[in-house]
Amino acid sequence: MIKNLRKRFIFAAMASTFGVLFVIMSILNIANYARMVSRADDTLSELVDNNGQFDRRDFLKEKVKTNADSQPPDKPDGKSNDKFSPETPFQTRYFSVVVSDGAVESYSLDNIAAVDESEAESYALKILGDGSDSGFTDIYRYRVADCEDGTRIIFVDCRQELESFRNTLVYSVGVSLLGFLAVLMLVLFWSKKIFKPVAESYAKQKRFITDASHEIKTPLTIIDANTEVIEMVNGESEWTKNTRDQVKRLTALTNQMVALSRLDENPEPKEKAKFDLSDVAYEVIDHFSSLSEVRGKKISADIEDGIKYVGDENSIRQLISILVDNAMKYAVESADISISLKRDGRKVKFVLKNLTDGMEEGSQDILFERFYRPDSSRNSETGGSGIGLSLAKSIVESHKGRITARCDGDGYITFQVTL
Repeated sequence: MIKNLRKRFIFAAMASTFGVLFVIMSILNIANYARMVSRADDTLSELVDNNGQFDRRDFLKEKVKTNADSQPPDKPDGKSNDKFSPETPFQTRYFSVVVSDGAVESYSLDNIAAVDESEAESYALKILGDGSDSGFTDIYRYRVADCEDGTRIIFVDCRQELESFRNTLVYSVGVSLLGFLAVLMLVLFWSKKIFKPVAESYAKQKRFITDASHEIKTPLTIIDANTEVIEMVNGESEWTKNTRDQVKRLTALTNQMVALSRLDENPEPKEKAKFDLSDVAYEVIDHFSSLSEVRGKKISADIEDGIKYVGDENSIRQLISILVDNAMKYAVESADISISLKRDGRKVKFVLKNLTDGMEEGSQDILFERFYRPDSSRNSETGGSGIGLSLAKSIVESHKGRITARCDGDGYITFQVTL
């Protein structure tokens, strides 16, 4: 139990760490990519406004004016070059292609050395075929614009920006991974320290239950033996009968607590073997048949024959006994107890249904909580302790199964076990 709790803590901590690192890394790289695209688009807009070329005179004038005063001047058309440095026209690698009626009319390759006319033509025709007005093709950001001679496609070389983006992406992923591993090591170390006192306390609790059960069994055995002697001498009386009943009840409770403690300590079944689950169900139901007649309750069973199951046969037998015994105790007088065992694909479903009173409609999974008793007065009459269903849940979970309890609007409660 403590190991599972520690594993859940580690998983929650690392999932949170991964989420935070992923968000930070995503924001960083998305912002970096958006800045790169925005920069390229601003450059393309400048080139589109100047028919595929930088107006270097404006940049040179701006450089002179900027040196003269701190405020860059506006261009004659009201647009400002404050997004660019005076070196931008000389640093930017770009080219353009003019296309008319699907044929290339002219090229402008003076500002790039890596592209010849055939490559420029192939890029242009590919973009026209795609039908997109802007985007990336290879390492170039492009823009399609109308011009006097037809359609001008302008390309800006983004090789350095793309490499910078990729490097940032790789470094951020690497740093995040290292950070994640570092946090994992710290969480593994500190979780062991944090859960150590909890594990020790839990171990002491389990040891106390085991030791207490042995200490309790000895006086119970003596009380039972003394009561038997008294009955042999003086005959059975109401007081001796009540004493023996309470001894049986306390013995059963002690055995259940020990079994529950052992399941918590080692949830895996001790002995797993293949057995006939249908036969086990028949045997348990047959064991309760005489008791059902005495209490005026009828058990109707629909058991599919030949169901084989691999698990701890004794635990499964105990599981079915607990559920049937629970129904015998809490079903209303003269009620029918319906039991079914069926195959459901690769799973097996055991369903027990009986009429009860005082239960609210909806899920009743709280019944599986330890020592939970919805009606204390009735539990005192029936001998219920609030341990049985909790033990049943532990048995089911040890076999990687699931158990549920649900009450419908007619007062029927259904227990379903899926193995």
